[in-house]
Amino acid sequence: MASTVEADMRMCGRKARVTVSMRDDGNLDVSMESDCEVVMGYASRLKVISPEDVYGFQGSRINRDDIRGQLTPTCLVPNAVYSAAFLELGMATESLARKCGKNSVEYVFPGDGNEIL
Repeated sequence: MASTVEADMRMCGRKARVTVSMRDDGNLDVSMESDCEVVMGYASRLKVISPEDVYGFQGSRINRDDIRGQLTPTCLVPNAVYSAAFLELGMATESLARKCGKNSVEYVFPGDGNEIL
């Protein structure tokens, strides 16, 4: 079964859908759909990842500069790849993903009343 995650990058107004599926050899196929040319360039360079790419961060192909290309550091697509891969590898459960629905990043400004602490 394939695992799919969507990234909605409101800052730039772009969206992406990332699908990760297990291969018979233990690696993972990665496919992406997006209305962003930069994300689609990233997608063309990141077709297959290994479980080690998912477990680790520093040495991961998901984060390598030559794979990321022109993606900005704030782009959520690499995180969507990790999230879909975690689900596909069983490192996150479908029930937890369904319960959470989504993860989010929100901007917090002093005095707006939405401070956590």
